[in-house]
Amino acid sequence: MINKNLVLILFFLVCTESLFSEYPFKPVSPYPSEYNQFWFLYQSEKRLGEEERIFRPFFSTYKETKSNYRYDTVLFPIYYSEKTDYWRVWSFLFFFSGTETYHDDLGWDEDTLSPLLIWGKGETARESYFGFFPLFGRLRGKASYSELNFTLFPLYSNWKYKNYNAHGILWPLVMWGGSEVRSDLRILPFYSHKIHKGKYERYSVLWPFIQWGSINEDKREPFTYKMFWPFYLSKDSEFGNMKARAFLWFPVLGSLFSYGYDKRTHEKDLNVLFFLFQYGQNDDEDYRKLILFPFYGYYRFAYKETRFFTPFYFRLSTDSHHLKSSETYFIPFWWRTNRTYVQWGREDNYYKLWPFFRWHEDREGNLTWNFLSLFPIKSELVERIWDPVWSIVEYQKLSNGEKRLSFLMRLYTQRWNEEELHIHVPLLVEYSSTPEKTSYQFLYGLFGLERNKDKTTVQIFWWIRL
Repeated sequence: MINKNLVLILFFLVCTESLFSEYPFKPVSPYPSEYNQFWFLYQSEKRLGEEERIFRPFFSTYKETKSNYRYDTVLFPIYYSEKTDYWRVWSFLFFFSGTETYHDDLGWDEDTLSPLLIWGKGETARESYFGFFPLFGRLRGKASYSELNFTLFPLYSNWKYKNYNAHGILWPLVMWGGSEVRSDLRILPFYSHKIHKGKYERYSVLWPFIQWGSINEDKREPFTYKMFWPFYLSKDSEFGNMKARAFLWFPVLGSLFSYGYDKRTHEKDLNVLFFLFQYGQNDDEDYRKLILFPFYGYYRFAYKETRFFTPFYFRLSTDSHHLKSSETYFIPFWWRTNRTYVQWGREDNYYKLWPFFRWHEDREGNLTWNFLSLFPIKSELVERIWDPVWSIVEYQKLSNGEKRLSFLMRLYTQRWNEEELHIHVPLLVEYSSTPEKTSYQFLYGLFGLERNKDKTTVQIFWWIRL
């Protein structure tokens, strides 16, 4: 039977963005801003403690001085990096990535991962490693192991964890390893065993067809299992409180028919016709599942709940002490996200009717919407960089009291608050009215006029002021 926890985690990773972002990637403070733009190609903004520049769509950077945080992109999502004084992260095409972490006692620890090259370094030579996959390599402190080694992978590999040491030849076909409490041997498909004294024993003959063993030997009620793949699978607890059976089972697809129960947790599960019909419940863990694929599905575990009607319409909800959220997706046309951050008493609301319209009111109180948003899923960073390139109308109401309105890919933009008004028409007119002065510039300073309480100044050929 499908592991309900794993399914739920994978679904939320695919369908939702990070719920808690510690650092922003744009100015969000309530302080007045110094703002400049040229068409949709360039914009810069400074607020107290924050600074942003975007050379759209090629490059963007954001800095926040309180934590010395910085976020940079190049043709995002091709490349991005973010860093503080204590850590750094970067990614190129999400295939090449690197992390650096600062430790007070050891200094910087660096790791770089890519499909071929793998390297990292620390304060000492023992903490450094290098690999060129699949020819040779050594990794330290990765994938829950203290050390991983390979030569002409999968010809030979070796991995260590505490006192455990294992070797593989033509992995995963041949493998052996052990420690004082563990013993592993695998010669596929003929025979394998994995034994951890007091925890589990797993055996196979002619893998994957015949498998058996016992697990949870250190728990209150151990389990035994048997598999004659693909025809029959069974799992039973020592005292008979848990029982599960599956008939004609295949990976991913599931089983033609399976059922199971656990008297201690009051759990019941039933699957028919592989993944087409699924039913399950567990009162102790607040678990419910009913799926009639592809027409209807309902899944609940603890404070998370998911429904779907056809493979295109999903509704997700979360109700915890820290977050209350409701999300609806009609893929790819409609995206709606409503989140309440309980500990802050703030809300974040997002709507997208692809490819026409996007609306976002974030937890800092900034409201933005625009017509034409061509990226088909929710991504605030992609939308911030790319949407002005093709937007017909943009509107922003910011937490610092400023409002901004643009038309036709920012061929016209105006910004205003209770005391100021600024108008930008690229290459033609720049108008600014503040309590201190009023100014006009044509052709970016070829001719200009500035008027304040004391005098009027005329500007000619950019540098001549009369």
